[in-house]
Amino acid sequence: MKFLIRADASVAIGTGHVMRCLALAKSLIISGREVVFVFQQMPDHLVEKIKQIGCIPFYLNSKFPVGSIEDAVYVSSKVNNAFQNGFDWMIIDHYQISDIWEKEMSRTAKKLLVIDDLANRAHICNILLDQNLYEISDSRYNELTNNAKQLIGPSYALLRDEFHQERQKVKTRSDTIRRVLVTFGGTDPTNETLKSLYALDKEGLLDSNLDFDILVGQSYAHLNELRKIVDSKKRLSLHIQSNSVAAIMNKADLAICSGGTLTWERYCMGLPGLVIAVAENQIHNAIMGEKLGIDRFLGFHSDVHDLDIVNNLKDYEGDLKNDSLTAFNIVDGRGVEKVIKNLEYTI
Repeated sequence: MKFLIRADASVAIGTGHVMRCLALAKSLIISGREVVFVFQQMPDHLVEKIKQIGCIPFYLNSKFPVGSIEDAVYVSSKVNNAFQNGFDWMIIDHYQISDIWEKEMSRTAKKLLVIDDLANRAHICNILLDQNLYEISDSRYNELTNNAKQLIGPSYALLRDEFHQERQKVKTRSDTIRRVLVTFGGTDPTNETLKSLYALDKEGLLDSNLDFDILVGQSYAHLNELRKIVDSKKRLSLHIQSNSVAAIMNKADLAICSGGTLTWERYCMGLPGLVIAVAENQIHNAIMGEKLGIDRFLGFHSDVHDLDIVNNLKDYEGDLKNDSLTAFNIVDGRGVEKVIKNLEYTI
């Protein structure tokens, strides 16, 4: 079987769409499938990651707006010229793409898997995947798809295999916070990382008995400033574009973090968080995490102030042991495996 993936990454878009697609692509390649990854925007280090797992990178260079019919015709023509025999599946993970674009892809792939979590536009596909957590999810996409098979919920979260492996080592957390993870995704476009660290430093928490792991991506724009503060403190450890994210999460007792895909990575490791939403589409997950008693939602980034971060850490009122167990039971780390089974058996 041959697979075509369409996703982008940038400072504005973030890296989450690409990273979850790469988790799926890696397993497909290991099982002997051919995977081509097409993109319009992609940092060089992610292009290298695409190559490293054995995936074929393919730059589109479209002059048309992403998701437009003109863009769809251009992409279909360019891909068909480059790969003569077509594809069995196309996997699309892009907020700007809808049924207009997807319909044109019938010239390129026999079947379509669409990954979405906004539910704000129509889709033409065989499978619709939304890995977010909802109180009522059965009807969320009923009016937006052409009777597509729906895979809904974090049991389908597309996590790298390191999470399933590290999950076997997760131990029951105590109710004492000793180690804190600070992470806001690969790019952190609103710079919540430094905002959080400066807030904690003002109140002396970076010089307390707490250890901090700071996790950022290679595309993070404030690395020099971040290194200065890390170098000035004994109990801060900096991790840039780490290949051991699961292990870092496993060591932590609590995270100060954003929402998005990061939520399901944390839950797989049983890690509660103080969550700051850095995009509108992260608010729902953050609210759900708080309702379940796992996370504390501090608010949308522009509304979160220094004392919100400091006081929620100093006066943390959660039950780490039970919160951790609740999170751990929501995401089992086998989402990629489940999605691939559905790809194999969907007629």
